[in-house]
Amino acid sequence: MKVIVIGANGDVGEHVIRKLAERKHEALAVAANENQIEDLIKLGAAQAIVYDEEKLIPYLQASDAVIYLTGVNPKKHTGKTVMVDHQSISDIIQLAQKSGVRRFVMMSAVKAEESETDPSRKIAAKDLPEDMLKAANLVYTVIRIGQLTDNPGNGTITLSEKIHDRKAEIPREDAAEVLVESLDKEAIFHSTIEAASGDTPISEALSQF
Repeated sequence: MKVIVIGANGDVGEHVIRKLAERKHEALAVAANENQIEDLIKLGAAQAIVYDEEKLIPYLQASDAVIYLTGVNPKKHTGKTVMVDHQSISDIIQLAQKSGVRRFVMMSAVKAEESETDPSRKIAAKDLPEDMLKAANLVYTVIRIGQLTDNPGNGTITLSEKIHDRKAEIPREDAAEVLVESLDKEAIFHSTIEAASGDTPISEALSQF
């Protein structure tokens, strides 16, 4: 499978590139800066490019799937989480539809016990990117992950429609594996799921969801 990774230069993105290569997928890494290209190739990316909307279209047309981690458009706000990065995710969704890519996996964050009346929730800011993806003509999966840690991954998670724990954590390496394993798991097509560290092997958890 040819997979284009938006935001590949981040901490999770580097694990995503490595795991795509391990599974013999062909990864195209999209980064924010030229000086990140060489490192992404060393990690296993078949190609690595700096974000440019016009140049991105032929790469999307040649890809089977998108993994979206974070915005990397140097002309706009970069490095923001998907929860507040509305314009970037909107741009990529439109380009993906225009290019004919069908599969789209997006990393988001666990919202825990936030309520509709919680003044800190900033409902529109957090929900809009996910809503835009759900409304698009794409085979989407939104993966909300727990708080990221630098601990080594152990390949096991808990998966749920709702994780009721604000302190739920997951190693970056395991978060990356969830994203990569999700690409071909039909059980989670057109779904929003939440993942944190647990006891179930990642592939098994995704297949049985």
